[in-house]
Amino acid sequence: MLSLLAHELRSRWKAVVGWGIGLILFGAMYITVYPEVAEQMADMADLSIYQAMGISMASFEGYIGSVVILFVPLLLGIYAIITSTKTLAGEEDSGTLELIMARPLSRRQIVSVKALAIGTALIVILLVAGLGNAAVLAAIKTSYDTTLMPMNLLSAILTGWPITMAFAMIALFLGAFVPSRRIASMIATVVLIASYFGENIANMVNSLEGIKPYSLFTYFDSSATAFTDGAKTSDVLILLSVAVVFFALTLISFQRRNVTVGAWPWQRGRVPAEK
Repeated sequence: MLSLLAHELRSRWKAVVGWGIGLILFGAMYITVYPEVAEQMADMADLSIYQAMGISMASFEGYIGSVVILFVPLLLGIYAIITSTKTLAGEEDSGTLELIMARPLSRRQIVSVKALAIGTALIVILLVAGLGNAAVLAAIKTSYDTTLMPMNLLSAILTGWPITMAFAMIALFLGAFVPSRRIASMIATVVLIASYFGENIANMVNSLEGIKPYSLFTYFDSSATAFTDGAKTSDVLILLSVAVVFFALTLISFQRRNVTVGAWPWQRGRVPAEK
């Protein structure tokens, strides 16, 4: 198992570095431009487009929360989908999954190692992004009338791990459940987009309040209070529970999957309990 885990981590180091740097540049862009555009942004605070996207312009803390803190896990969710669907479904499409299954490991062990590698990659990317953005804030903090501290920014960015892990496990499950990576990626992307816009639109339309509990972003705080109060324990537990449930569903689905046979579950025959 350790050799497979090492392989999985090595195969992701370029993505970790690339996404980490990309998220640093993304956050730094918005942090550094705020002093010059603060007045203009305040004038646009009531625009419905920003309200629909969950963006607040009322203060620097609210602005950073609704842009940087909100969009970092949203963008990282794209990587989570890419790497999770590539992990089982992509390897099956490319023919490398059979080589992995030739190892003296059970299917449960293979899925567990891959899930652990994905979770590790996500937290490292967030750590790199958090440290980079905290350093940018520390370097230019004197230009702002704000009480936001670099360590608070780092902590808030790290709270994005539970929600990105939830999306990653949903995508991992889809990769084991549906016939191909392409279909898995499409469904996971729809889930990500619908979850993001569903929560924001529900905040604007009272009649849609009922859909909020089904949006994962409902359980992710990107407001100014995220810097002072941190993530709610109940929200973290809900997101991690979603990740655990879909990880368990992945184990069940992959256990029953006929590898190299692209078919929906109801089209598959019975497979042995172990590989």
